[in-house]
Amino acid sequence: FVLNQDCERASRVSQLSINFIIFNFAVVYIVLFLPFIEKITYFHTFFTQKPTICILNYGKQGLNISIVFTNHRIYGVFMNITKKNGRIELLRFLFALIILLFHIQKRFATSPVPMGDTGLYFFNHGCIGVEFFFLVSGYLLAAGCYKLRDEPCDFIGTETAGVMWKKIKHIFPYHIYAMIFTVAINAYFLCHTANKRLMYVINSWASVLFLQVFGFQSTWVNKLTWYIDVWLMVTFIFYIFARKHYDVFVKIVCPALALFILGYLDHEYGALSGIDVWTGHFYKAFLRGLAEMALGCSAYSLTRRINHEKFNTSGKAVCAIIEAAGYIIIIIYSCTKYAGRYEFPILFLMWGVMTLTFSDVNPLHKIFDKPIFPYLGKLSLLIYLNQFYVIRLVQELFSEGTFVQKTLLASIGTIIASLVCDFIINLYQKYRPIHTLMYGKNGDGAI
Repeated sequence: FVLNQDCERASRVSQLSINFIIFNFAVVYIVLFLPFIEKITYFHTFFTQKPTICILNYGKQGLNISIVFTNHRIYGVFMNITKKNGRIELLRFLFALIILLFHIQKRFATSPVPMGDTGLYFFNHGCIGVEFFFLVSGYLLAAGCYKLRDEPCDFIGTETAGVMWKKIKHIFPYHIYAMIFTVAINAYFLCHTANKRLMYVINSWASVLFLQVFGFQSTWVNKLTWYIDVWLMVTFIFYIFARKHYDVFVKIVCPALALFILGYLDHEYGALSGIDVWTGHFYKAFLRGLAEMALGCSAYSLTRRINHEKFNTSGKAVCAIIEAAGYIIIIIYSCTKYAGRYEFPILFLMWGVMTLTFSDVNPLHKIFDKPIFPYLGKLSLLIYLNQFYVIRLVQELFSEGTFVQKTLLASIGTIIASLVCDFIINLYQKYRPIHTLMYGKNGDGAI
């Protein structure tokens, strides 16, 4: 609900005593939402008389409640409920594990590892999981711009910069945490003199600042950051066009762009995978992410169309079976030795079933509307970022172990490292020591 929908209403609300409103609000908060509290933050805006905005953030439920007040008067109460797709969050977690197991077998096995007599090989093509993240990123970008399609975009440059700052600010603490451990552990085990270790740290500057994918010649310390580099770069480019020309960009430009780039990659390189191939102007990985995010953008309109269809029970069941079968085929493909050119049809299959996953036609979708699934989605990023230094530790400290032993150690170790990362970053965001050092405990620093 929004109390200050117009000036007259805001004027009436401002006459209420803040103590009365806070008391009643506190009762609701304690009774209904205390079990789900994640954090409470306060910040200032640049409105008249600098009203303070108190945000109660129930992240696990996707609920934000804001109280705007100044000079001890309430000006408005805002409630915003954002609901995440539980199936997508679960799939993000599963594909993050598949990527982890792919990197484990690449590090600890000299050739594809057979899985008994099944004819399958231990996540030999597990890198296909990255495609899912690019598709989802493109979809969410289009969804966000669609919600703003009627909003003015006279200051699109400022708006885009704000969007990018918000994304970088969200991901950078987790990124820098993982980079500190990755750089330190790699420098210790790969370099054997103090000078070489120092140079290794210095040469990692582009990786730390999300600039490696642009072509800067520095040590690519954590190659997994290529996804984040490309995601940020493509979002920066796409956002402007999606905001100003949503309909044409999402429904015409994105499908055409995806097809032309994917056709080029198939013709010239015969595979999607491979991140450090230089095309002459940029890394092949940039084209890969650009095409897949464009494909993801085009899926949003299709999902909206599907949601408007009046499927009966059997129709929904057919869609659910197609969706499940599609993901099973993708997972099976990740355990084969097929040539890289088959990554392209698998990508289109993934695009199709992801579109169904984002829709509401699956009769079981409400089962996944539980708080655990958004947390698993969050954990997928942490698993992605923290795996390389754990794998390096297992490689160096348990070099005599079997492949199975190393796989278990690296997998469990990565999950534990991810949970520790989440705990430490949450602690940092709660106390904000750098912000306190720079601005004081109640300072007006940037959010």
